[in-house]
Amino acid sequence: MTELLRMHRWIVLITLASLASTSVMASETCQMTLSPSAVDYGVSTRAELLARPSGNDGSFGVRTVHLRIQCPATRAIRWYFAAPSSDALHYRWAPGRLQIRIVAARLDGAPVQWQRDDGEAGLLQPGDRITAWRSGSLAAGRHLEVELEIEARVSDASSRVADLQRFEGFGTFQLE
Repeated sequence: MTELLRMHRWIVLITLASLASTSVMASETCQMTLSPSAVDYGVSTRAELLARPSGNDGSFGVRTVHLRIQCPATRAIRWYFAAPSSDALHYRWAPGRLQIRIVAARLDGAPVQWQRDDGEAGLLQPGDRITAWRSGSLAAGRHLEVELEIEARVSDASSRVADLQRFEGFGTFQLE
């Protein structure tokens, strides 16, 4: 009977600690903030995970965060997310992977495009360095705001737990 109760109590505690406020690093002259300072996916059972609109892909849903970089003088702002990788395209998150997508960027209040070293950016990939672009050239400014979508995923096998399981990952946004 106890074993049966344990099997029915498959609970997955999801906390994405990779985006805690201490994980934002800035250069000596610029300040970086992340809002919200942490992303918490809460407590979920495997059945709840599979019932989400994203279907059977192991997604805990998408959360939005804003990265703000304020510099005292106009400069080209280049930043990156430093975290362990799970493969060439994703960051490691517990037994799964973390995807970070750039939704929008504004430099000094005006929309800008963004580009990574290897071309146009959408999903951030391990090792990417991101810069703001305007009219086909590198843009400089004092205040950059980037809207990001964070999505954590686990495999079907990883979502099968017999007891309370905490999933978390760590990484830092850094400025060059």
